[in-house]
Amino acid sequence: MSRIILRLKALFFRAVISFFTFFDLYLSHPLPQRVSFTKRIKSTVSSIPGSFDLLFYTPPHYTKSQTPNTQKHPLLINFHSGGFVIGHARDDARWATAVTSQTSGVVVSVNYRLAPEHPFPIGIEDCVSAVLWLWRHADEYNLDISKTAFSGFSAGGNFAYTVAIRLHEELARMKDEGTLEDVETGRLVHLVVFYGSTEYQLTRDEKDASNPNLIPVIPKFLFRLFDESYLPPKPERRSPLLSPGIAPDQLLEDALPPSLVMINCGGDQLLAEAERFKKRLVGLGKKVNGYIVEGVGHGWDKTPTFKKGNAKRDQAYRVAVDSLQEPWA
Repeated sequence: MSRIILRLKALFFRAVISFFTFFDLYLSHPLPQRVSFTKRIKSTVSSIPGSFDLLFYTPPHYTKSQTPNTQKHPLLINFHSGGFVIGHARDDARWATAVTSQTSGVVVSVNYRLAPEHPFPIGIEDCVSAVLWLWRHADEYNLDISKTAFSGFSAGGNFAYTVAIRLHEELARMKDEGTLEDVETGRLVHLVVFYGSTEYQLTRDEKDASNPNLIPVIPKFLFRLFDESYLPPKPERRSPLLSPGIAPDQLLEDALPPSLVMINCGGDQLLAEAERFKKRLVGLGKKVNGYIVEGVGHGWDKTPTFKKGNAKRDQAYRVAVDSLQEPWA
């Protein structure tokens, strides 16, 4: 499929998904927190110049004032879903609200550039640029970057892993070049991953066949749009920046933080690969909590509920927020 056709289809489905997101974020109660403020920054890691937005969600007692007694806040950097092609950083407002209402953390959701206009690995590099920018400006925003965590949903869950890996590589490069002193280095202490993809060397049919309890949610033509827009040629799909599930042990030990929480869907095509990865990380000495939400398909927490609420979503978010308490203590 030509890049022009891919872009036209992507634009169409971005409009469609924003329509449904409107019902979730503006018509389903209780309403989530609105964005506190936005900052546009440049991508410094990518070889493709460009800019993107950071959406800040802050707890009620947050202030940007600079006094000796001003509280420093733990930092959660979030990566949204959408197959790397659709979606927006504001889509995870409910998750951000759960964090800011139950912790002192600041959530920054990254509106990284999307494929097909910006295919692999530009989105990952934008997110690494966001991390480095936030670390550089931590004092300005009263952030405790020694307590940095990542979160992500679906494609953003993949980014939670791959941004950690790419960040590890970038910091090593900067150290070798003697430029690391220009960055106040934070510490990645935790990952929160909701139904993240981990093995792109597998076909979609293989992923479907791996779950006997599959609940189809995303049509195949949309998967085809995602994959043709974002993915590189097949031989390159074993890259740790696409398939962290098959990355070398040493890289995972060095790049990923000591603790994670993984919330997976019982009816998801990604369940088997996510659970394999969970078992592998435990074997590498990582502390991995979380559970499988039974009876739901991929992206179940993003469905508009209007006045009905979503008990499974609330429980999953509680578990995820609770997982932040220890690394943020």
